[in-house]
Amino acid sequence: MEMEIRDLWQGGLWEQPTRPVPPLPNVTIPRTRKRGKGRKRNRRALFTFLAILMLIVGLGIGIVVTRYVLPQEEPHSETISGTEMEDPFALLERAETGTGVTVTILPREGEVLEATEIYKQCVPSIVSIEAVGDQGFATGTGIVMTEDGYLLTNAHVVAGAREISVLFHDDTRLWAKLVGADGDEDIAVLKVEGQGLIPARFGDSDALECGDMVVAIGDPLGYRASITQGIISALDRVVDVEGVPMTLIQTSAPINFGNSGGALINDRGQVVGITTIKIISDDGSVEGLGFAIPMSNVKSIADWLIAGKPSLGMMVLETTDQNGLTVVSVDPASGAWTAGIQPGDVVLSLQDMPVNNISQLKAARARLVVGEEARVQIMRGGEERTLNIMIGCEEEYAMQN
Repeated sequence: MEMEIRDLWQGGLWEQPTRPVPPLPNVTIPRTRKRGKGRKRNRRALFTFLAILMLIVGLGIGIVVTRYVLPQEEPHSETISGTEMEDPFALLERAETGTGVTVTILPREGEVLEATEIYKQCVPSIVSIEAVGDQGFATGTGIVMTEDGYLLTNAHVVAGAREISVLFHDDTRLWAKLVGADGDEDIAVLKVEGQGLIPARFGDSDALECGDMVVAIGDPLGYRASITQGIISALDRVVDVEGVPMTLIQTSAPINFGNSGGALINDRGQVVGITTIKIISDDGSVEGLGFAIPMSNVKSIADWLIAGKPSLGMMVLETTDQNGLTVVSVDPASGAWTAGIQPGDVVLSLQDMPVNNISQLKAARARLVVGEEARVQIMRGGEERTLNIMIGCEEEYAMQN
């Protein structure tokens, strides 16, 4: 990823290209000349310089002590709307949700294919993605999901972008809209206005075994539609990605900068994962440590994004002096408003799951289904109440819960 977006993982330092360190400039130290009678003046100037230097150092130490050692009043930090940062996808044009489209997972079937056969069969379903934003542009890879233009990629490929263009295997270029993205799971769904596209066949990642042959197809360093081969090195590998644990497939197939959002393919020509990160070392001694998001996880997140992120229709505030989340405001068009939620209420649980912080709220919300009711336990005036809220779609509301 070439574009840096604050507070959102973009493949991390593991995936960043090594930047060369420029050589230090040559420094010429002039020779000193003895000047006889001028020696006293030089000594006096030296004393003056040292005194000024000590004064500056003393002032610097005083500032450091005042700023970092003495007690400081802590600023009050707030988390509102169930998000801990500005939405990195807010500038992108959105595509329709709730269309009923889902990812189809096929059983492991068909003949075992050679790498050359896999490439010929699968490369028409691999696309190049360019995301342009205020801080520059990012490139990555994507996978055709449906004939009519749904695409899968990594969320970090399109984070911070204003517009996204997609280049297909026949050099056709189309503009894409964002259906939805989940930064924690690093999955994004895009939509282009196309017909007759060649969708990939998606396979069951749960059927993989260590030692299975796989290939990765993507755009490493901008070299379009490159294929690399390896094996499944490990399954259910938990990798901490900037504080977010992800359960991934480990593979020895080389994955490089630009492969993000590309396909990890089994020996039947089925996409079983989306390539996302690799681990490297400064001295280059680490090799063959690439990772992909299993298709079972991709399906659940993609289906959820296409259906529309569920929303309670209220803004909440996380505080440290009480259990639960305080309601700041309620959207009049939401299920929360209809159910009687009011500003000042404290949300204690959602579908019987405690929500004492934003992370717990996100976990509980991930289990909700748009169009169904959810149980919400609140505290109002010292009295606990249970309300049933109709779950709407996030895009329907001006405020996000």
